[in-house]
Amino acid sequence: MGSKTSYLALDTPPKTPTPAGAKYYSCAALNHIGIVVDDLDAVEQKVIARGYVPNSHQDYEPGRRFYFEDENGIEIEVISYA
Repeated sequence: MGSKTSYLALDTPPKTPTPAGAKYYSCAALNHIGIVVDDLDAVEQKVIARGYVPNSHQDYEPGRRFYFEDENGIEIEVISYA
């Protein structure tokens, strides 16, 4: 659900998550936080400069994105629709 500037993704976790997927449901049932940016490459350099490790780069509609985990193990999605 959302608009051109923000969205909320809803998910129903499986009753018994797989070991690989278990981390997505270990922080108050939070899958990840998404941040929409104009310049994905510039933001990725800032993420790296702060010591985080970008991963899972993807490019499909509606935009390009990458992910990283913060110091609490929460997954952050950075996406650009530009």
